[in-house]
Amino acid sequence: MKNFIARTFALLSLITIAASVSVRTPALTAAELPANVEKVESLGGITQYRLKSNGMPIYLKPDHAAPVFTFMVVYHVGSRNEAPGNTGSAHLLEHMIFNKSTENFGRARGHKTFQEVLYEAGADFSSTNMTTWYDRMNGYSTLPSDKLELAMKIEADRLARGLILDEERLSEMSVVRNEYEIGENNPYRALYNAVIGTAIVAHPYHWSTIGYRSDIEGVTTEKLREHYRNFFHPDNAQAILVGDFDTAQALAMFDREFGSFPRSENPIPKVITVEPPQQGERRTIVRRPGSIRIVAVAWMRPHSLHPDFIPIEVLTTVLGDGVSSRLYKALVETRLATDVNALNFTLRDPFPLYLVATVAEGSDHQKVEEALKTTVSDIAANGITEAELQRAKEQIEVSVIRRRDGTYPFASDLGEAVASADWKWFIGYVDAVRNVKIEDVQRVAATYLVPDGATVGWFVPADASKKPAPSQIAGAESQSADARRTAQPVMTTKREQAVSKRASGSFASRTVRKVLENGLIVDVVENRAVPTVAVRGIVFAGDSTAAAGNAAVPRLTAMMLQRGTKTKTKQQMADLIEGRGANLSIATNLFDAQIAASGLSRDLPTILEVLADQLRNPSFPEEELVKAKGEMKNDVLRAAESTGERAVERLTQLVYPPNHPYRAHGSAVLTAAIEAATVEDLARFHAQRYGAQATILAIVGDVDAAKTIALVERLFGGFPKGSRPALETERAVVAQTATKESFECPGKRT
Repeated sequence: MKNFIARTFALLSLITIAASVSVRTPALTAAELPANVEKVESLGGITQYRLKSNGMPIYLKPDHAAPVFTFMVVYHVGSRNEAPGNTGSAHLLEHMIFNKSTENFGRARGHKTFQEVLYEAGADFSSTNMTTWYDRMNGYSTLPSDKLELAMKIEADRLARGLILDEERLSEMSVVRNEYEIGENNPYRALYNAVIGTAIVAHPYHWSTIGYRSDIEGVTTEKLREHYRNFFHPDNAQAILVGDFDTAQALAMFDREFGSFPRSENPIPKVITVEPPQQGERRTIVRRPGSIRIVAVAWMRPHSLHPDFIPIEVLTTVLGDGVSSRLYKALVETRLATDVNALNFTLRDPFPLYLVATVAEGSDHQKVEEALKTTVSDIAANGITEAELQRAKEQIEVSVIRRRDGTYPFASDLGEAVASADWKWFIGYVDAVRNVKIEDVQRVAATYLVPDGATVGWFVPADASKKPAPSQIAGAESQSADARRTAQPVMTTKREQAVSKRASGSFASRTVRKVLENGLIVDVVENRAVPTVAVRGIVFAGDSTAAAGNAAVPRLTAMMLQRGTKTKTKQQMADLIEGRGANLSIATNLFDAQIAASGLSRDLPTILEVLADQLRNPSFPEEELVKAKGEMKNDVLRAAESTGERAVERLTQLVYPPNHPYRAHGSAVLTAAIEAATVEDLARFHAQRYGAQATILAIVGDVDAAKTIALVERLFGGFPKGSRPALETERAVVAQTATKESFECPGKRT
């Protein structure tokens, strides 16, 4: 849950930076445009055009940093446009036109599927997808520059040529139902849906995007066709093209593929329901089998275009972003909670600001609820400091700049803007944030986060042996656990992974490698497209390197590196990183400790200075180890609640012999190891595993390779050499006969 909350999307305002470092595309005159295309206006490096025949707009953003593009079509239809009886229809419809047949793609007419033609064109599942959320559905492809016509043909077929066949609905329904059940098994999503469904009683945001199970199973094919006929028209869709393309050719293709579609013959159905005012605190409890305890508090706030929305964005950052945030200090530092986050989605209609915390061992629901409310009421009564305001603005602005690195992230954020706000709001977002004052933040807290407007939710672990009555089960299903991701849409949103050669040469030829005298390896790649930098690294100190009986030590060691060094406290390091809007994390997987950092390129020296201090000089403060243990325990309990995690755990136990490093320990063993770990154990492990020869760093971004390597040599040259661990293990002996085993997870849905 450390990264449970991400902003719905970070919006860009410094749009012209990338254009200034790439080849500019000359603006077309009216005479050069296709006859059916008209230019609307240009702003911040984006130009809006429109088809005269049907009014469908397209937003063009040239970016020639790499020979790839992202083409996206955003449809103004989501779960907001549904009603009881057909909840989840937009999401199920999305599956039908993504995986199934249209006139020119799919098995029904004897054609190749979308996936087949895209893979042949150089795409993978991560760079072509469809997603659905409250306000919209979208379809997109990220492909090499010479495949733009294919991408447009695909989206044109999705827009107006879907077949929506009954035999294909039946198979896809079972896939969606499985997604629903996965969501139902997640306590955080279950609580989120219960709280949102309690806070919103009339508006269609009441239900989750995936819908109710009965509607998923019961909706007819004809109802889906009706939904398709109502909303899939060029005058209810907007196209976005970002990347390496020729403007004249792109507009000609767009006209050719989309210009012949007529406008909707009937008015597009509108959402007319307005959520009535809340007249007192509301409460909900989700009581299910489980081990972790969760508290959430939510308050309704205005829609994204309301003038108070941007101050609420700043308030959300002050409350929940990083170690310096109000909620972290009030709940995690005091050991009331093991994590706490704030979520503020950008949506077309009013929606709750959502705070959520995981209750720590020794604490309880009531104490956490009171701390959440007290923190909010203190801001409403006394405001925030100038330092908090400036830190929040910096965090927001830097996150915006970081997210423009790539054609898909840019197109995705712009798509969310046109769905839930508008494209000019997208461009002006950072300027609006810069204009927020201290009194604005206090005013919105005092106006919207009031006691009578709160909706409180508790997730309370229940005895798995006590099953609810059938009526209670039906009620729980009506709550519906949305597959909603925190910073991303309900469906798994994929990041662009197009890999290609750039005009300046192959990736390998652009990589500068240096092996320091102590053995540390550093790779640097210059990329001037955006003024950001990313640092990734590994230290061969993963969970599999733990000594017998110390299963928790590698992970606890990685957690503690950021909680104090011999020169800086945890707060001082947080001030250095978060105060610049950057981020830095160290976490383990089976094989290694993984380093991840990003920020503006100007802040690379600070990022590397803090990282070097953490890797070389951890102090392992005892009071921080107590907190880290509590957080890790809750993480272990969370994993034990996941049917998928449990299945993988058991699979490794069937495959690998006892004491094999790849064999999962199980929650009981890990919990005992957490309890037993000492500061001395962590210090000993750090001395053994964290050395230069076991460390590799990769730095990519708007940097000078020679200067960056010199900086790494200065900061890491004194890192003790150490040795790279020899991960020599016995080959697992697998039974020659097939093995099948099942086990019960009481209270989980299958």
